[in-house]
Order: sequence, then C-alpha cells, then structure tokens
Amino acid sequence: MIRTKHRTDFLAASLLAALGLVSLPVHAQPAGEEPEPTEPEPAPAPAPTPAPEEAAAPPSPMPPPAPPPAPEAAPMAQRSGSASARSPEAELEELGVAEGPGTTRAHSDFVDTRLTWTFGDDDFLHKTGEAIPLSPNASVGDRPQYRLFFDNLNSRFSGRENVSHLVLYGKLPGYIKNLDTEAALVMRVNMANLASQSNNVNAVFEDAGTYLRVFYRTAGDAKAPEGIGLVLYPIDTDRFRLGYLYDISWGGTNARINQSIFPRLQGSAPGAKLQYDGNGYYGFVGFKTASIVEVQQRIVESGSGEGATTDTVRVAETNYGFLGGAGVDLSDFLRVDAGAGYFQQGRFEEPDVLGERVYTFGFSGRVVVHDGMPVPKSADFSLYRNDPNAPAELFRAEEYEPGKLTWSIAAEASQLHQNLKDFDQPGATDIQLARAAALQANVKFGYLRTSFSAIYRDLPFVLRNQPSFIPFQTIPNDAKTQDETFFAVSTDYFIESAKLTPGVGAGLQMPATFSSESFDPAGNDTSRTIVVREQGNLAFLPQAEKRVPILQARASLKWDLSPMMSAVTWLQYRRDNNSTRLELDPSGTVLLRRFISPDFVGYGVAMQARF
Repeated sequence: MIRTKHRTDFLAASLLAALGLVSLPVHAQPAGEEPEPTEPEPAPAPAPTPAPEEAAAPPSPMPPPAPPPAPEAAPMAQRSGSASARSPEAELEELGVAEGPGTTRAHSDFVDTRLTWTFGDDDFLHKTGEAIPLSPNASVGDRPQYRLFFDNLNSRFSGRENVSHLVLYGKLPGYIKNLDTEAALVMRVNMANLASQSNNVNAVFEDAGTYLRVFYRTAGDAKAPEGIGLVLYPIDTDRFRLGYLYDISWGGTNARINQSIFPRLQGSAPGAKLQYDGNGYYGFVGFKTASIVEVQQRIVESGSGEGATTDTVRVAETNYGFLGGAGVDLSDFLRVDAGAGYFQQGRFEEPDVLGERVYTFGFSGRVVVHDGMPVPKSADFSLYRNDPNAPAELFRAEEYEPGKLTWSIAAEASQLHQNLKDFDQPGATDIQLARAAALQANVKFGYLRTSFSAIYRDLPFVLRNQPSFIPFQTIPNDAKTQDETFFAVSTDYFIESAKLTPGVGAGLQMPATFSSESFDPAGNDTSRTIVVREQGNLAFLPQAEKRVPILQARASLKWDLSPMMSAVTWLQYRRDNNSTRLELDPSGTVLLRRFISPDFVGYGVAMQARF
C-alpha cells in the first residue's frame, strides 16, 4: 500500500501510466479473483462543526487531537457481531477527512492486492498429455486443477491469484440534511493475464464494481443507519445478483467466465439498485440493461414491381433484467430472505420461432439459523468501500476465543423458468425448469472449525447461462438426464503458539449427465452418456457406460508469518473414473473412447501476501 501524503495523485498517475502501456481501448468487464482489501492511510479528522442551534466554542489554546486510527478498507460485508438484516450498502457514516483547517477532502483511495507464489504439480501420476486437462511437470504458477469442487463455494476465486484492485474512492455528506454521497472507481489488474502476453486488454484491466451511491438516513445512527439508498452501476452489475451462496447464484453478467444471464452479451451490463434498510429488515428493487444482437425481420419493397419481400437483419438491441428481494430477522437467531428476477435474453434465430422472445424468470429463498456467527454473505456481492463504520469481517484475521461455541446453518433454494424452443414440437416454445439447492453448516469451538456442505443442481441449472444442453432449446423428451449432487466436510485447528493451522477436507460428487438410449439390431446397448461438470466442461463416456462418483480430498498446513503473509502446503487426491480419451483400436483404424487411470495425486506449496 502506498503511504504518502499525495497518494491520490500517485494512484491516478499510476493508472494513466498503466493504460498508456497498451494501445488498445479498455472495455471494462469483471473477471478474475477475489482479493482481500487493504487498510487505507490514516488521515487527520476535521474540526467538529457546531449544531445550528448552538454557538461555536471559542478557540482552544491546546494543540489539535491526534488523528483517529486508520479505518479498514474492504468490500462491505455483514458485521460479525450484528444479527441485523441490512445490506452491506447500508453501512454508512459521514466521512470527515480534512487536509487542513476548513478544507474537506472527498478522496480516500486505497489499493487491495493479493500476490501468490505457487509451486507444485496437480497430477504426478500421469505423463503430460495422458489426461485432460493437461498437467505439465511441477512448475511455478497457479493451475485450475488445484481447486477442488468443494473449495470456496461462496466465492468465484481460488485465493491463489495475483491481482490488485485500484480503488479511487470518495465520500462526503450532502447539502441535504442526513444525505450522504459516495462513489468508487474500482479497477482490477490481473498480473497473471498480463504475464501471459495474450494481448487481451480486457483480461488484464477489468471493472470490478464501479459505482455511485446516495443514501438518505431516516433513522438509526452512523454505525447502524436506517434509510433509503440508490446505487448506480455505470459500467457493470455482476456484483448485483440473486441467490445467496455464490456457487448457485444467478443473474450475473460476467460473460468471460460463463456467468452471464445475458447470452451473446455485447460489452457489459450497467444498471441500478434502490434499497431500503430498516431495523432488522430490508427490501430492494433494481434493473440491468444489456446489448444483445438479435435477428429482426423487415419488409423490403421489390424494385421489379413484384411486391414486397421479407428480409432479416441482425442488430444490437437493448434487453432488460429486473430484480427484487427482501429479508427480515425474525429473531436474533433466525433470518429469512427471498428474491425474484426476470431477464430478457434476446430473440430466437431458428426459422420456425424466429423473432420470439427468449427470457428467464425465477425465485430464490433462504433461511439462516445462527448463534454468534454473522449471516453468510459473499464478498463478491459487496461494494468496495473505505468506511470506518463498515469494516469487512470477511477479510480480517480469524479470531478465536477458547471455549466459545458459535455456529450457523443456512438452507437455500432457487427455481428458474426459461422460455426455450421446444425440441419436440416444431414452431413452439416451452418453459423449462432449472432448480438448485444448498445446505451449509459451520461450527467453531475454540480453535477448532468444522464445516459441512451439500449442493444439488439439476442439469438445466448447471447450464442456466447457455441456456440448456442444446443452446436455446429444451432437453429432448427421449433424452435421460441425471442431476448433480455433492457432499463435503472440512475441519481445521489453529495452534496459536506456533501460528499453524493444519486442516483436512473431503467431498463426494455425482456429476450431472445427459444421455440418449439406443440399441443396435442385435439388441446391444449403444447408448452414450455425457458428463457435464459445468458449462463448457464435458466428458464423453464410452458406449453403454454410466457415471460414477467423484472423490476428492486434501490435507493442508498453513503457517502465518505475519498479519499480511502466510505459507501453505498441501497434498490432494482425486479419483474420477469419468475421464476418458480417444485411442486407436488394435487394428489402428478406428478411434475408440477409453477410460484413463482414475487416480490423480498432486501437491503444492505457496507463499501469499495480502495487503
């Protein structure tokens, strides 16, 4: 973090210099990784302003008080000690940062950086090229295979990225009483993509949640305000989603990682959110806009006098998404949330349904029972803010209290309705359902932490952003599908004297599948099954073979070297007998799909700094 008197000018100059290194235009699009925000530099506090009905106090001969301690800068998250149902955006206080007598400074910029050095091999049992995805020999750098299916379910990031966030943040009280204004330009710089020399500017410089916010306080105090807030997203709204656990959330807009509710999205999807936060409850409405290329028909007059003809053109048209939701604390231990949304997704291009609207609408709900733990919330849904009254507990060091028991249990479900072309009925459309559910339990007793997770997703929900197995068409009636389920448990123990945290975790997954049944003239089963791990990640099984469970496990040891740096080593095991490759038959003339050895063993060591 840059700690100088003129940090704002330095950050702005650094940004301009960085952009000057690249000749291509920058189009903001979120992608990347979820880092931990850093502390901003302490700034002197302004002199208190006397209330209108009171006379100002006479000047004091005493020197001015010392500056207050530095606030914590981070994306907002639910405070761990509060059971109040309020959004991160409601955590607001007047910012009084002064550079001199009578001069209020609107800027309070900061950077948020995660650097990770990783060395290892995700699979040392197979030679390079024997398995997909490819696993080279041991090397320095992160690999997707290091992430197991039960890792970081409430985040889109693995935690091993090399990224930095440049946050140009400002906040000032408004001219209207009880009105506060704030804004932040948030740019993510992905160093790994920069080092790849792919010349993809959008993969290096990305918008990470730029916003403008106005909040009018109607009750409460600075640390727990009640009132109405308007958040405007001028670039993108990927942080504004429905659902609660990130892994099964929906309504995002990040097309680069296949998480955009708007298929064929052109550019980004800005929008707005209006929310009221009360004492133990909240409610919000919002919208998004997206540019999607659509096929439209037009009437063309024939010059030969033979009458008019119909022509089709492809144009970029605005599509809309509408979101709403609410939440309430029924008691200090019980929270209930619900949300709904409707999203336009362009128009069909198939001739028999040409021009008809593609859309998705759905609902999500959650119940949380908790004691001593905050209501779970993904930092990827939060705004980057630099507010001393809105500290982010998610990014602080874990606190342990010997003998103290805290716990939380969260259950949620989502159901989507997608209007798609009916595969079995020409010229018709049909509503296809997509469902998901999750159960998470977290328990902490003293220095011991344990968590249990169970997730269910049917095949249409796994492919909700495509949408469906055959894009924009319902699943055929003759096809057979199997839904995805998995269970995972993990535990770790913090040894305070040595700053060591050993941990173990394991999970069992049944992947989603799509299959068609068929038999040859001799009556032999010739059906084929495709394992669908996620959008774009498919595995074709040999003829007549079925899916089998996937087992993954890891043992790890973390050593905290300082509040900002830690070292981690791990050993992981995967058994996946759904992986195949094409091989020539003994005659050398026919390609056949064969299973590869199902066992994968890997290891890694990493040094990570967060500041």
